[in-house]
Amino acid sequence: MTDRWKRLVPPVAGIGFVAAIVVAVVLGNTPDAGSSGAKVIRYYTTHHGRANADILLLAYGAVMAVVFYAGMAGYLRRRGSDLLATLTVAGGVLMAAGFAVGAGAYAALNDHTTKLSADAAQALNNVNEDIFFVALFGGLALVTLSMGIAMLRTQAMPKALGIITVIVGVGAISGIGSWFAFMASAPLTLAIAWFLYERTGEPESITLPDVPEQRVVETEAPAKTTRRSRTTA
Repeated sequence: MTDRWKRLVPPVAGIGFVAAIVVAVVLGNTPDAGSSGAKVIRYYTTHHGRANADILLLAYGAVMAVVFYAGMAGYLRRRGSDLLATLTVAGGVLMAAGFAVGAGAYAALNDHTTKLSADAAQALNNVNEDIFFVALFGGLALVTLSMGIAMLRTQAMPKALGIITVIVGVGAISGIGSWFAFMASAPLTLAIAWFLYERTGEPESITLPDVPEQRVVETEAPAKTTRRSRTTA
C-alpha cells in the first residue's frame, strides 16, 4: 500500500462509517419496544427490503468503524501515545460489535417474519431495541475518551478538538447523556477524519511531556564544561 493510500483510507472509512450509520438510523424507524407482536410482524412484512438495506448499512458501518479507529490509533501511536492508542482500537472494536449485534438481531426479525408467532415477534423486537446499547455506548465512551486524552497529551490535533472529544466521552459514559453523545459523535468523527487526513501528510513528530530533570542536566552541562576549561587553562 502506497503512502497516499495509507493517508487516505482511514479518513474515507470514517466518512463512510458516519454516512452508513446515519442512513441506517433514518431508515430504521422500527416498532418501539413494547409494540404488539401483530404490529411487529406487519411492519417487517411490508418493509422487508428496507430492513435488509438497514442490516447491510449497520454491518458495513461496523467494518468501516474498525478501519477508521485503527488508522486513528496508528496515528496517535506514532505521536507517542501507545496505551491510549491501544484503548482507541479496543473502544472502536467494542462500538463496532454493538452495531454488528444490532444488525444480527435485526436480521433475526426480518428473516421468515411470517413464520413467527406474535409472542415470538414481540420478544425479538424487545431484544432488538436494547441488545446493542451496552456495547455501543461503552465502546463510544472508551474510544472518545482515549482519543481525546491522547490528543491533549501529545498535541496530535487541535486542543479544542481534543477537549470536545473528551466532553463527548464523558457524555457517553454518563448514561443520561449517552444518546446525545452518540448523535454528537457523527460530526465529531467527520472533523477528526479531516484533521487525520491533513496531519498524516505532515512529517511525523513525537510530542512527549517535558522532563524537568533533563532540562536541569542540559543547563548544568555547559557550566561544568566551562569550569573544567578554566581549570585546564
